[in-house]
Amino acid sequence: MGVFAEQYCRRLDVGGICLSSNVLMAPLSGYTDVSFRLLEERYGAGAAFTEMVYVEDLLSGKPRAAQSARFDEREPVKAVQLIGKDPLAFRRLCEGSILEHADWIDINMGCAVPEIVRSGRGCALVRDLPLASKIIEACKLSGKVVSVKCRPGMGEAEKTDMRAFARMCEDSGADLLTVHGRPGNRMHDGGADYEVIASAKLSVDIPVIGNGGIFSEEDAVEMMRQTGADGVMIGRGGIENPRIFSVLTGAGL
Repeated sequence: MGVFAEQYCRRLDVGGICLSSNVLMAPLSGYTDVSFRLLEERYGAGAAFTEMVYVEDLLSGKPRAAQSARFDEREPVKAVQLIGKDPLAFRRLCEGSILEHADWIDINMGCAVPEIVRSGRGCALVRDLPLASKIIEACKLSGKVVSVKCRPGMGEAEKTDMRAFARMCEDSGADLLTVHGRPGNRMHDGGADYEVIASAKLSVDIPVIGNGGIFSEEDAVEMMRQTGADGVMIGRGGIENPRIFSVLTGAGL
């Protein structure tokens, strides 16, 4: 058993859901379908999220969106990631029958694709705390677990105060916050800014998950050591090496 499994891996309570580990699989478009999520959960992922799904596409019944938000009864935690900008649309979706089987709603406030940001979705929401708060509150009315995945803004010129953002998420009812420690203009380039993640962790009582640049056990250990985070979320590293979850958790070997 490795260093992470021995020193950092543990169960994690998120809004009353007890996860088997604090190592999570990130939502990745084109990858995290049902089969892949079941594989990573077998390898020890505490939760594995659906691909990012547009709220409007689910409400309008688009087949591709419905397929992306489909769950398997074998999934221990049914977690969907949603992207949008209309609190009322979020509420309709989360309270309606379309997501009746979902346990967990993750709100995307970190996607940095330019057209998404220009539309006011994804990373644009970290610039608008009142709107972001209304979206979180709208989702919480469903009674489901709600989390937020974010970046610290689009770049140094508009870097978000992660302490204030984290407190807003907690005050609005979020049960967990995942911080991707790279600004949007860097996309996946370079390492994560540990200080940004640590500042969020020190500001709230809800769990804070560190994300960005984790491809090995050493990366995961450093993320935990430098940030004091409650766990890690793995994206591209899980695609390149699905067994990284076994290494970090000691499960599924």
